Amino acid sequence: MLEGLGIEPAEEQVYVALVGRPATNAQELADRTGLLEPEVEQALAELGLKGLVTSHPDQRRRLRASPPDINLSLMALQRMDDVRKAQLAIAQLAQSYRGDGAGSGTADSVEVIEGGEVIAERYAQVQRAARVEVRSLIASPVVAVPAAANPGQRDALHAGVRYRSVYERASLDLWNPDTLLLEEWVELGEEMRISVDIPLKIAIVDSSLAFVASREHLSGEPTALVVRNCALLEALGWIFDRVWESALPLPAALAARGGEGPLASDDRHLLSLLLAGYTDQAIATQQDVSLRTVQRRVQRLLALAGAQSRLQLGWQAARRNWI
Repeated sequence: MLEGLGIEPAEEQVYVALVGRPATNAQELADRTGLLEPEVEQALAELGLKGLVTSHPDQRRRLRASPPDINLSLMALQRMDDVRKAQLAIAQLAQSYRGDGAGSGTADSVEVIEGGEVIAERYAQVQRAARVEVRSLIASPVVAVPAAANPGQRDALHAGVRYRSVYERASLDLWNPDTLLLEEWVELGEEMRISVDIPLKIAIVDSSLAFVASREHLSGEPTALVVRNCALLEALGWIFDRVWESALPLPAALAARGGEGPLASDDRHLLSLLLAGYTDQAIATQQDVSLRTVQRRVQRLLALAGAQSRLQLGWQAARRNWI
């Protein structure tokens, strides 16, 4: 979950464990995380260099996590700055292509397409040629298209092509009845997530070609860049991966949209017990409920946070100020 910030998996395990509860030494953390003590010591050294762990020799529990809302936010901002630099590079390349760069070999890698019908036709052709994966960042205005009206994607999904799409959060307000169309695509196999902000509209096909669409049509006609194998294509893939890692899976996003609001006090209590290292059975005994009830509530929290594991739940809980 934190690999997008340059934090290795073992470092993440140690950090999330310390977010839940400070530790006395590396051996205690090894027992809590299941890692070997040398692995924990290496992770602590790296986390210390990143400013994510502090040591207080005069305290019994001397190893403590630095506040995630401060330190991790700064690291995320640095990554976002990298994305903005990539966007600037894209704009400069596009300007170079339209100007002096058009005749200097750039045309072999970047092509400008104008007109909605031309763009739609070209994209349909590319979808039919896809063999492995199509990755998309989709921003407003979003057009929800039924599967019957988009045979290229439907046929590609049936052929085993993986589709991963991230939709801009503001677009949820535009879907309403069209949400059923999104559910139709989910049933066909498309993987969907929601992000608060989409930096640009792109579709990357088989890591060999990408569409970059303009969000605003200043000339009145939509414009798109078709980018082929080049450094720019790698930058676009990097942008998609960063947005995908931080986005919320569609079911959890729709649940959050439904007005659940902040966590109830019993959910916060459950989170605190989980982060303190209590087992599901211990929580069930303490709260006088069944083990299945605890497991069902934990699964609900995982879905709401868009987390795939309890370690990720701890990170998301801290990032969202749930604890």
